[in-house]
Parts: sequence; structure tokens; C-alpha cells
Amino acid sequence: MRKVYEIKDEELIKNILENTEFGTLAICMDNKPYSVPLNFVEINGEIFIHGAKKGKKIEIMNNNNNASFSVVESYSLLPSYFSTDDGRASPATHMFKSIILDGHIEFIEDYDVKANALEMLMQKYQKEGGYKALTDVIYKKIINATCIYKLVPSQSSAKFHLGQDYNEQRFARVKEHLLKRGTKKDLDTLKLMESLRV
Repeated sequence: MRKVYEIKDEELIKNILENTEFGTLAICMDNKPYSVPLNFVEINGEIFIHGAKKGKKIEIMNNNNNASFSVVESYSLLPSYFSTDDGRASPATHMFKSIILDGHIEFIEDYDVKANALEMLMQKYQKEGGYKALTDVIYKKIINATCIYKLVPSQSSAKFHLGQDYNEQRFARVKEHLLKRGTKKDLDTLKLMESLRV
């Protein structure tokens, strides 16, 4: 990983995990990789996931609990001519934030921990409320029937590719093109790019 893109700020990393809707869980059995996109919630540095108690994913994790989890926040795609007018394709790039967490899977059996994880998932994905708390007895059968597991990270890496290494000339040219194209995504990207140049 290029050092210029590496992010160590735990608060920035936590914000990405809170704001990203989907992540990809990568697992492996018999030297065959398997990855699946899914909803998740971060609680105290661990990634909690829910699903069925049976299936390919569960079988793999029961046999090999090593796992990797990644999330990406996508920002503007920059065509090559945003950076240069010499016709080269190589400056084309995509702005993003990403996190990779490597660790192991632990299955959760404790009812209260499961209920709390599901409550935190609801708070993340249904911020407006409008539902009975997961402590309500009406959920007992569902919670008991639901598989909750977590990724316990042993190492992590975060990378922001937002033009931190651009010289003033390239940055000014990219900025001009982002303003000209002017989508909300472009304006959000530019704001982030400018914040990282301070």
C-alpha cells in the first residue's frame, strides 16, 4: 500500500464502517475462496453479521474460521483527460476510501448479545426508528432462529485514494473538471480532496 494513501485515524475508519451499507466477507475452504456481499454493523471494533444457520457460508466458516472483510466508499471516476491533455490513458483513476479487516469468525450464542447486535443493525439501517426494540419478547423465536457471527480483526488497513499525491498543477486541472461536470458525487469528492490537502 502506498504510504500516501494509508489512513491510521481510528475515527475516520469507524465513520466509514458506520456509513457503508455493504461489505464483502471473504472465506476459504479446501483452497477454494468464497466471497459474499452482506449487511453488517461494527460494534467495538468487531464486525457483526446475521443470516441463516445453515448454508455454504456457515459450512465454510465452521471448517475454517479465518476471514477477511472489506468495504469501499466510492467517489468520482476521473477520466484520463481530467489529469492530462497528452492523450495518455494511464492517469485515469477512481477516487475511493477502503478498509480491509483480517481476522477470525466467532459464532454468537448468547441471546442478549444476539439481540443487541440485531438492534444495532436496525439502528444503522433504519435510523428513523418505527419498530419495537429487539428486547421485546415478540422477537424471541426469530432471534433464536437467527445466526449471528462476528469477525474479530487481528489486523486492519485503510486506504483513501483522493489525490493526496497530486501536484498543484494536476490538482487544479482535476478540480476544474470536477466543477465543470458538477455532479453531487463530484462536488463531494472535491470537498474531500481539498480537506486532505490541508
